[in-house]
Amino acid sequence: MTEAAGRQPALRVADLIVAEGPEGAERILIPGLTATVAAGEIVAALADDPASAAALVEVLAGERRAQYGEIVVGGGGRPRRVAPARPSGVAVVRPGQHGPAAGRTPVVAVVDATGTRPGAADGAAAEARTAAGQGSAVLLVAVDAEVAGVADRVVYLNRPPRPVTACEPAEQEIRFTPEALTEAAIGSLAAAGVDAGRAALVARILVDADVRGHFSHGVGLLPMYLDRLERGGIDPVAEPGWISEDGPVTVLDARGGFGQVAAELAADTCSRRAAETGLAAVAVRGNNHIGMLAAYREHFVRHGVVGLVLNISGPSVAAPGAGRPTLGNDAVCMVVPRAEQRPLVVDFATGTVASGKIRHAAHRGEPVPATWLVDRQGRPTTDPEELDRGGAVPVFGGHKGLGVAVITEVLAGILAGGTVSPLVHKQRGEPERSMDCSQLFLALSPAAFGNPPVDELLGVLSGAIASGYPQGAPAVHLPEQQEELAESAAREHGVPVPASVVERLGWAADRPLATAGGAR
Repeated sequence: MTEAAGRQPALRVADLIVAEGPEGAERILIPGLTATVAAGEIVAALADDPASAAALVEVLAGERRAQYGEIVVGGGGRPRRVAPARPSGVAVVRPGQHGPAAGRTPVVAVVDATGTRPGAADGAAAEARTAAGQGSAVLLVAVDAEVAGVADRVVYLNRPPRPVTACEPAEQEIRFTPEALTEAAIGSLAAAGVDAGRAALVARILVDADVRGHFSHGVGLLPMYLDRLERGGIDPVAEPGWISEDGPVTVLDARGGFGQVAAELAADTCSRRAAETGLAAVAVRGNNHIGMLAAYREHFVRHGVVGLVLNISGPSVAAPGAGRPTLGNDAVCMVVPRAEQRPLVVDFATGTVASGKIRHAAHRGEPVPATWLVDRQGRPTTDPEELDRGGAVPVFGGHKGLGVAVITEVLAGILAGGTVSPLVHKQRGEPERSMDCSQLFLALSPAAFGNPPVDELLGVLSGAIASGYPQGAPAVHLPEQQEELAESAAREHGVPVPASVVERLGWAADRPLATAGGAR
């Protein structure tokens, strides 16, 4: 039995991250939980340790603040983000202590089965069945697999899924250490005839996205990359060539090869020249998908220059109020090096969400928020499959977001590539053709501006932002903080990869790259 059997979710938890401990040395309790529960359904959230389970109960009870994520109760409710406040319609049931008020059926019953009281397990199972029978969506939070056996489905708080009931989860995930995942990706590319240097580069860029929690740009793309290699959409031996090399602006022809190869050369060239002359721009044309833009950040950091990267892609985004995808889900990334801290990285798509995040939800068998996608008639939908049936991602921010998209089209499309996103070939729809997309890499040296106190002023800016929260700033209130938490979670718990992707790539049959208990 699964939630996908036609029922709308009454509870949706998306990308929930909970940590404890001082900043920089946090212990990740919940490394990005995503779960949905329908009315009358019991879903068990099974944890490896009581602290993780208790943290989830406390967040849902409004007793604890999560670091990141959103919680939506009801079919069309607005997200309740991570501030401590129990959402309306949620009742926390602690067996042996109290249950929902008599005569009231909550939309969601969170049954706390984390206690060690005698009979708590039997009591929790009974409370879960009763609440589900009354029509509530039931999230049973447990540390005992036997208790979780009462559920229709099981999700895992801090380890990869394995069946504990006869009812399979919508999608299982297998966790890898970052090193094992990189090794596996290199092996798949090498088996397809990609030389060692290119295979290592592409694998590094993809795994970096997974480690930073952006699974839409991670190894889940590998099956598509391999298909495009076989059909001719990616030329595995193409060498980028300079169309012009002189002056502050240079132009690079990617020649239809791996997008990462041309992008890596452009980022290195752009940042190095800016460090020498104060300002540089590299335009890349005739390219393929380059992955997560932030993956090229180390070039700008190494040379101590501020970087700006813009990218256009094939049409998948609808203008405000429109239903047809006529614009690319373009991307913008800024990198600001800092002397004593990690760089400040701002990386976002011009759609409300990256298209790959919707496909990642489809891999997991999960619905998406209705704000992420519209169907062919322009109606909001939670079905991620609609994206490849002609649906579209709305542009973010209404007409202001459309303005950002147009700026990106002019700089990265018209100037850099002599094209615009409606002319770019979609990599899934036309696997036999190069995307022919384009990017613009810009770099500026602080020295050319008189060496302003970048770190100090960024500190003033971040402090001002944090001071705007009367109850104290949440852990994620600036760009890059979510990625830092995701990296900590990946190092501690491993990187989750949908089992369907692992199976398609044949990794499970090759060698034991990951264990059932998590990262090696």
